[in-house]
Order: sequence, then structure tokens, then C-alpha cells
Amino acid sequence: MRRCRPLLGTFVEIECDHAQAMEQGFAAIERVHRLMSAHKPDSELSRINRFAHLRPVAVSAETFEVLERALRWSRLSNGAFDAVHAGNAALGRGLIPRHADQPLPRAAHWTWLEVQGACVRLLKPACLDLGGIAKGYAVDVAVAAMKQAGAAHGLVNAGGDLRAFGVGTSPVTIVDPGSRCGGVAHVELRDAALATSAGLPAECGLSFDHLAGIHPGWVSVTVRASNACDADALTKIVWALGHRSAHLLAASGAEAFAIRADGSLEAIGEQALAA
Repeated sequence: MRRCRPLLGTFVEIECDHAQAMEQGFAAIERVHRLMSAHKPDSELSRINRFAHLRPVAVSAETFEVLERALRWSRLSNGAFDAVHAGNAALGRGLIPRHADQPLPRAAHWTWLEVQGACVRLLKPACLDLGGIAKGYAVDVAVAAMKQAGAAHGLVNAGGDLRAFGVGTSPVTIVDPGSRCGGVAHVELRDAALATSAGLPAECGLSFDHLAGIHPGWVSVTVRASNACDADALTKIVWALGHRSAHLLAASGAEAFAIRADGSLEAIGEQALAA
């Protein structure tokens, strides 16, 4: 069975052998969407952006976990992954809205974010954007919910962040983001996650406004990891650090490759991921 719904700012597709498990997967993703959408003024993320510079903001266990994971990757990458900087940049470009009572930050840095207990604080007015990690997390919680509901195997794909579980392998084709025609890379996914961050087609070439630290000559970065949350974050780190991210990939048991502008592949680190 296969179903598709608009969620997380993209289309989420679930394949599964169990109808009720599929519904549980969508319900888990909808919950993450409600909690962490920067577009919803009443989401937990928006409440952080509006009030956390004034007082600690209590959040759910799921939002807290994503923020802790974001801070972990910020520390490990020395700020190459930075949800605070990403939010400030997205707000400045009009990619996310500024809600009522939300201050307009002049600068941003991940060290302004503090999480403790069940609360979140911002040391200065700032705007968080969890788009670089929450989509992968949503895929992971969907998989966990589907397994708990009795699914033996399945695949969750949230706009390029995907995870397969169960017996057998799932063939995944990565296309050139410029042409969208034909497969450039082919990956066999088995009990693992895959995330891709790419340039978006624009009138002239590709737009990379949604990404930071663009590597010259690359149009796409793909990471395979044990979970989609880490794979999602690592794509942004690879974009920012290039081959200097190899040690983080290796420490996480992850693999990565980039698609160059000429359509050829470039492995990141020592392991080859795609054929």
C-alpha cells in the first residue's frame, strides 16, 4: 500500500504492508508538523521564537529532543549546522513569517540557544528554523510508530528525507536537480535512512538560497545514515564543510556523495555510497 499527503512543507509518501500502521505513521508526522512548524504561530517553535528571549518556554519531549540533537550537531560541526543562523537567514529572505510579538533579530548564533529540563531559552532575540533537521526526525518517529503498530516493512519519504525498514532493500534513485530527468545515482537502502539537499530549479540555473556554505561545483548532496534525523542534519554540514566533514560522517557510520554540475559523482570521505 502507498499513500501520499501534504505535510512538513512537502509531500510525504508512506509505503507499508499494514493499513493501520500507515495511519499511525502519518499521525506521528502530523504531530511533529504541529509542534515544529515555523509557519504556524501557535506551534512550539513559534512560541520559542516569540517569547524565549524573555522567559523560558516549556516544550514537549519531541521538540526538546530535536533541539538537543540540533545543538549536538552544532557543537560537533563547530557551528556548520546552526538552526539559529538558519532561522535568521530564512526570516530575512521571507522564507518563513515573523509572527505577532516576534522580535526581528539583527544577528544570530547557535550558542544563543539553551535547553534545560523541559524548557528552552534564547539569550538574545533570535529566530529558530528546524527545517534542516525536524523533517528527518519526523520520518524517524513515523517509522517507530509504524513498527509499534505492527508493520513488518515499509518506507517513509518526506521530500527527499526517507527511511526504509524491514526485510529486503528499497532501490532509491537520485536525480540531477537541474534537469530532473533521469537518475544520476542509485542507492540500495536497507534498514537505513537517506537524505538529500539540493539546489532548487530557478529561472536561470539553480537557487541555493535555502542552503549555507555552498560548495563550488556541487548541485546536490546525499547522506546515508542509520536514522533520518542525523542524515538530514549531515547534508547541511557536508554542504558547509565539504570534505572536511568526512570525520563526522565516519564517526556517525554515515556515507555521502555529491552530484557535480556536470552530472558526475564525488564521494565524500572514504566510502563509496552510490553506483
